[in-house]
Amino acid sequence: MRGNLGVGARFISAVVLIFYMSLPLQAQHQDNRDETSWWPGSKVVLWSGDTVSGSLTLYRSQDLIYVQQPDGSSNFYTPVHVQYFITREQLSGKTTLFRTLSWDMGRDHSDFKKPAFFEQLNEGSYTLMRREMPLIRNPNAIDQPNQQHSFSTVSTYTQDNTPLGYAPNRYYMLLPNGEVVTLRNLRKDLHRLFGKKSRKVKSFVKKHNLDYEYPHRLVAIVNYYNSL
Repeated sequence: MRGNLGVGARFISAVVLIFYMSLPLQAQHQDNRDETSWWPGSKVVLWSGDTVSGSLTLYRSQDLIYVQQPDGSSNFYTPVHVQYFITREQLSGKTTLFRTLSWDMGRDHSDFKKPAFFEQLNEGSYTLMRREMPLIRNPNAIDQPNQQHSFSTVSTYTQDNTPLGYAPNRYYMLLPNGEVVTLRNLRKDLHRLFGKKSRKVKSFVKKHNLDYEYPHRLVAIVNYYNSL
């Protein structure tokens, strides 16, 4: 993977970092709930073999992470630099794995691929991945500053307890050969990938009253396929 990124990708990464660092400090660190997620703890493994730890901010649209280490040092990293990173929530201690994968950006029949961050949802020969999209805001919501937001949990509400918004997910399947398949229609595309085992999976879904709307249920479906 590291060798396939090439000089061009590293140059693009450098340009992105220079551009981002040129922004005013306020613009870099503003509370942009639509675009960022923050975790108090993380472990980042670089392609160089080095490891950095500390609080981590993920800038979704830019595919960029900012790590501030306990000693006060900090740095930005793009997928070109990062092999994977693990985030840890403060209260629950829940950890989440993000991996860098070569991706065609959902363009059919394209040979061009770029490294991008994906959240890994399960383990197995078929691995369900996710990229969370910017928050879709409720236009009637009253913004409440100083609250932390993440893609998976919306914690800001209107006065009538209506959520500020919701974050749609985009799902992908990592195949054993390393190919990343975009799942545009979850049910249809999953069962196309399941092939001859599709009928057994459909029976499993019906028996356990599952659907294709929630991540944990999708994981159960893919894990069952992997077990066949």
